[in-house]
Amino acid sequence: RAGIRTGCLDLDQVGLCYPATEGDPDNHQVKARNFGAVWPNFRAAGVRCLVVSGGVDTPDRVRTYADLVPGTALTLCRLRAGRGELTRRFVGRGWQIHLADETVAESAVLDRLDFAEVCVDTDGLAVPEVARLVRERAGGWPCLF
Repeated sequence: RAGIRTGCLDLDQVGLCYPATEGDPDNHQVKARNFGAVWPNFRAAGVRCLVVSGGVDTPDRVRTYADLVPGTALTLCRLRAGRGELTRRFVGRGWQIHLADETVAESAVLDRLDFAEVCVDTDGLAVPEVARLVRERAGGWPCLF
């Protein structure tokens, strides 16, 4: 609505086609390289704001990704959900539901780290409301020029 050409990239999707290595079990190195490789294509298409989703669990990992797109603004936003809501969403996907408890435990660890600049509690909120809160708390969508 603001007229800013925006793209979306799911980090997990750009790392799925490679087997994880012992030194990088979550494929962050592959995901980061792929992120850096696709960013110029987004820019060439006129994208000025890129919403990147996926699991980044430490400030150092964030820096790994950010270093591949120098000269851009970065706002780290954590979307969180309570234990019950997170479990409901995870199980609702119907895929790898045996990992629900592990995922909820990892989420609790991320809650304690609190390294995101913006955090939005998403329990009971529809996607448009979450987007509005992210934009409001981040001071507007970050634009990359």
